[in-house]
Amino acid sequence: MQKRILVADGDRASQAALASALPAAGYEVVAALDGGEALARLAGEPFDLCLADVALPGTDIPRVDGFAVLAAARRRDPAVPVIMLRAEASLQDAIAALRGGAASFLTKPCHPMALEEAVQRVLEPAPDDPKLARPSRLMTSAAVIGEDPLMQALLEKVACVSNTDATVLLRGETGTGKEVIARLIHASGVRSGGPFVAVNMAALPRELAESELFGHVRGAFTGAERNRVGRFAAAEGGTIFFDEIGDMPRALQAKLLRVIQDRAVTPVGGGDAIPMDARIIAATHRNLEEMVADGSFREDLYYRLEVVPIEVPPLRLRRSDVPDLAEHFRREINAREGRSVPGFTSDVIEKLTAHHWPGNVRELENLVERLVIVAGNRPVALRDLPAGMRLDTFDLDGGHLDLPLAGVDLRTLLAQLEDRLIGQALVRTGGNKNRAAELLGMNRTTLVEKLRRRNVA
Repeated sequence: MQKRILVADGDRASQAALASALPAAGYEVVAALDGGEALARLAGEPFDLCLADVALPGTDIPRVDGFAVLAAARRRDPAVPVIMLRAEASLQDAIAALRGGAASFLTKPCHPMALEEAVQRVLEPAPDDPKLARPSRLMTSAAVIGEDPLMQALLEKVACVSNTDATVLLRGETGTGKEVIARLIHASGVRSGGPFVAVNMAALPRELAESELFGHVRGAFTGAERNRVGRFAAAEGGTIFFDEIGDMPRALQAKLLRVIQDRAVTPVGGGDAIPMDARIIAATHRNLEEMVADGSFREDLYYRLEVVPIEVPPLRLRRSDVPDLAEHFRREINAREGRSVPGFTSDVIEKLTAHHWPGNVRELENLVERLVIVAGNRPVALRDLPAGMRLDTFDLDGGHLDLPLAGVDLRTLLAQLEDRLIGQALVRTGGNKNRAAELLGMNRTTLVEKLRRRNVA
């Protein structure tokens, strides 16, 4: 069945461009020229997706802009994704859109490939293979939620780098939302009108990797029956994002280094280099310094990629954001699953905040989904938590060190205590590692090593 898309855009030329591109991809398009018409359409007709311009015109008081349309669409049916549009790239609007529940944020005029990728990402089912799966819509919006100083520092770095063409290396543990941050940098930067092409190196078959990245010419190898455009060419004018760059085969690393140096790509079997105009953002959860030391990652490529390193903090180092994130997931999952769980009891929030979260924000999302399903229509209670989380924990802030009757997970407890104190020391010193190490009574090199093991150095 053909999927229906509402396009709310007061610019007739922009609307016509969107309306002509989407049917070509197999979608039915319904247009609205202002906020009031968009709200009326949403109230009276079913849609699979809504595209809404931030600056919608209208005579309503208060004026119904794109954010009002986003809020109305989310209230009516949270299962229907909304992609926000804007004539100029804006980090503030992109963050506001994602926090409001938008599935994506695009700058007009939209590159056809960028539009197609964004629409497919929210309308087409994600692959079953976890290596290929896209960030969930809940994860996309949750990755920018939080008032913790570490999250605010991250967003400040995003603001600094967005309007440049500098290569960025995102470092952080699995589940912290590195791809979402990469998309945010793209959406709020100078290349926001171009495509965003994501490449997961951990999921790319080695025998096909070179052809996938650089393309190939007909007859280059057995089965190459026609010319193929590679990912670099597809990202022309936009951003190419290498997820899990640490999993790139060493032989391919040399070819990527040449592309970065020459700003040109040579297709497999081709003789002529093709100029490359795409920003590079890479991400990894691995310790690239150790990989350089053991020879599995090229040192020269490492320095080419780490022009602007940005650390995406693990959830355990910004525990003050856990209650807000849990509430965000509860509301969204309530709406999606038809539940009416009113909230969490105070002892559940306490346990969630104290948890170590090795799987980070993604783990929290999955747990809240489970809790909402189990609770049904009552508040989430302590008995709903997994057994390991129900164990009594020490009151680290109060200093009570008596062993609870039910026992304790000592390894987790000690890791929590260390992470909490390191996080507090870094916040208190504004990220100054020398002063933080002094507060913790350790050498700076010891602190740096501990941070590197957590991918937050």
